[in-house]
Amino acid sequence: MIRINLLPREEIVTRRAWNIPQVGNFAPLVLVAVALFTCGVVHQLQTNHIKSLRQTVAEEEAESRRLAPEIAKIKRLNQQRKDLNDRLDVITSLDQDRYFRVHLMDELNRSMPDNMWLTRFEENGDGSYSMEGVTFSNFLVSDFLQNITNSPWFSGVNLLVAEKGEIGDVRVIKFKAQARTTRPVADNGLEG
Repeated sequence: MIRINLLPREEIVTRRAWNIPQVGNFAPLVLVAVALFTCGVVHQLQTNHIKSLRQTVAEEEAESRRLAPEIAKIKRLNQQRKDLNDRLDVITSLDQDRYFRVHLMDELNRSMPDNMWLTRFEENGDGSYSMEGVTFSNFLVSDFLQNITNSPWFSGVNLLVAEKGEIGDVRVIKFKAQARTTRPVADNGLEG
């Protein structure tokens, strides 16, 4: 059968053909949608992470406030321990040097030959001592310095001056010397 359409052109129902859009037309929209979705997911993850970190910080601050008295007590005890150790170090140092000068004087006495007198024995600091004395002979000065040099309590003995002098009408040799002190290794048995 043949069909004839007698309707005017304006009233003719036309069949519209549906054209499927090409993929190239929707690609930018899909990319924007994917980007927006990704940004939303990342934003949500970061927001959750920030909330978690804030909660952790709040918990740690609460823990810190709770432990603050104990921390202050520990700091105070550490300071007291340090002060006590400093005091003990001073006492130990004083106790170590307790007999040191006595040993030095004893060693000087043992080292001096007969007919020699020390007129001055003075600590210069940094472990060095100056001494002055008189005797009748240069040989006695030499013997004295040799004896001190051989002593385990002295090192670096130097004769500074040896000159003739007079005490009253007697001729004498006046000398000045310098020496550094050392502590013998077996020092601990000599104390007390």
